[in-house]
Amino acid sequence: MIRPTLRQLEYLTAIEDTGSFSLAAEHCHVTQSTLSAGIKELETTLNQKMVERGGRGRGVTLTPFGQYTADCARLIFTQTDNILAHSRALAAPLSGPLRLGVIPTIAPYLLPGILPVLQKKFPALELQLHEDLTDRLLEALRRAQLDAVLMAFPFDTPGMTRKHLFHENFLVAAPKGHAHTSPYKTEDLNGEKLLLLEDGHCLRDHALSACGIQRPRQRKTFSATSLPTIIQMVNHGFGITLLPEMAAKHGFLPDGLTLIPFKSAAPGREIALTWMQDHAKAEDFMLLSETIIQLQNL
Repeated sequence: MIRPTLRQLEYLTAIEDTGSFSLAAEHCHVTQSTLSAGIKELETTLNQKMVERGGRGRGVTLTPFGQYTADCARLIFTQTDNILAHSRALAAPLSGPLRLGVIPTIAPYLLPGILPVLQKKFPALELQLHEDLTDRLLEALRRAQLDAVLMAFPFDTPGMTRKHLFHENFLVAAPKGHAHTSPYKTEDLNGEKLLLLEDGHCLRDHALSACGIQRPRQRKTFSATSLPTIIQMVNHGFGITLLPEMAAKHGFLPDGLTLIPFKSAAPGREIALTWMQDHAKAEDFMLLSETIIQLQNL
């Protein structure tokens, strides 16, 4: 029996990801003619059409069988990567490539203190960072396009392992001269103009949920795409916001900002490292987690 090759399956998944023969070839570091020949050989081997070649400007899509094959191929890649990862793990911990996803409300504040230590402690580690929103990072994790994700909880992650790193509280960020200067109670926020990140950022959901705040449909809010934008809006007197402690400590906040804590039982979020269950690099992920925990306790 003639089996498809890993290279042919890689070509197929690259076409699914890019929707283009030329972009898929670039992704696989081959010529377009080489990639096209590989797909043709795959179709011949399986005796099934794999790719629908659209008209001008319509892009390329997979046939239903092509989609099924691409989904199976990703599982095959995961198992193949597990073999390679296990081999590397026997040689040295945290060595070789590690594709780490990080959400935007963690990356600029936590990574600068972590990366130099990782580089010094694990010189053979090839860390590849991908910053994006939680939903897209977890989808990439499911599709074996990432190895682990550094993210905030609560969040639903079925089929995944979560290693708790630390808990951090939220602080109220207000412009200097703001009328409310004493520690906040969560109910105090209902009378404020609260500035939030736009839908899709988990920090928005965590802030609303942790503080028991009414959804924006029932209250006037302002949404922005990034935390630095929100901080500048607060600095210029447009309202207040909730900042995670790491942003308050490492975010280079403007002088016109006042940070006000909550009273007892302050709202907050859990920071954790997440990966797919039974991943071959699980021991490496645990070691990475323990390193981050140690740095946070210094």
